[in-house]
Amino acid sequence: MRKRLGIILMLILMIYSLIGCSKEEKEVVSEKVRTVKVKKVEQKENPVTLDYIGTVDSKEIVKYSFKSPGKIGKVYVEKGQKVKKGDKLAQLDIKDLNYAANAARATMETANLDIQKAKDSLKYAQDYFEKVEKLYNKEIISMDDYDKAKLNVDTLQRTHNQAISTFEKAKTDYDYKTSMLNDSTIYANQNGIIVDTLYKEGELAPQGYPVVVVRSTIQIVNVGISQNDLDKVKIGTSALIDVQNSSVKGKITNISEAPDSDTRTYNAEVEVVGDNLRLGSIAKIKFEIGSENGIWVPISSVMANGVDYVYIIKDSRAMKRTIELQNVSGSNVKVKGINKGDLLVIEGMKNIKNGYKVSIKK
Repeated sequence: MRKRLGIILMLILMIYSLIGCSKEEKEVVSEKVRTVKVKKVEQKENPVTLDYIGTVDSKEIVKYSFKSPGKIGKVYVEKGQKVKKGDKLAQLDIKDLNYAANAARATMETANLDIQKAKDSLKYAQDYFEKVEKLYNKEIISMDDYDKAKLNVDTLQRTHNQAISTFEKAKTDYDYKTSMLNDSTIYANQNGIIVDTLYKEGELAPQGYPVVVVRSTIQIVNVGISQNDLDKVKIGTSALIDVQNSSVKGKITNISEAPDSDTRTYNAEVEVVGDNLRLGSIAKIKFEIGSENGIWVPISSVMANGVDYVYIIKDSRAMKRTIELQNVSGSNVKVKGINKGDLLVIEGMKNIKNGYKVSIKK
């Protein structure tokens, strides 16, 4: 009997011992130490930026056309070619234009000679009439002779006037034909790159229809600025432009006065400085709008679960701190809710919770 009782007591002690071990294991698990990396919080001044997305475009696209219809005689450029101001782009077939201009010049020169002949004849008639008039006043010659001399002056005056009118018409026609000849060649009015040539040599080009399309070498990025940020930027505001891992600088050169009817944003033109980007590319824009002093932390250290928060380390334990996000500067964000000197967790945040025991990675 006593032996059986002893066995029962031993079993009871073993059960309690196992229960005790289980509790100790749970306590050990709850006190598992997590490793984190920290950074001492500092108060400093950082540049403040506004982040936007934009599209690369050309400052200006010019469509060149002829002022008169005609057959294309020569196209001097091809798609993608760089051109300078004053370079020839295209020319009409000028054979007929040359013929017309030469014919008009000959007509004008003949009319000019007719003016000179009429002028000489009129001068002679006027001199003769002055003599006749003196004789008539002395009653040496008859009124009939006087009237004939006067009629001759009037007739030659009309002839001279008609010669001048004919010359002016001929000159107008010559100027028009010369203008057509001059306009038969299209020249680039600025440096640029050929976007397209729309006609080939030998084809008929209608008056006013684009023949060559050229974009300026000055590039811009079009960005829609929200009304809330409109007062933070202005013409001359600097910007950093990122396109496919390539960074270039720029500045705002124009801001529209009225918002887009669809997006309700104000288009800003950011002129690109010293680079050639592909048209239509999507660009990330950072506008530099000043600097602010405060507590700046890495954006990657901020967690969110309905509210924004970070972890700081105090007495080897993780302490959750709710924060208020303010401005962004690159990969950092200005916050309220933590203090200078706090140890901020910057790695391992996802493996800890409030109150967890931690060790700091060196």
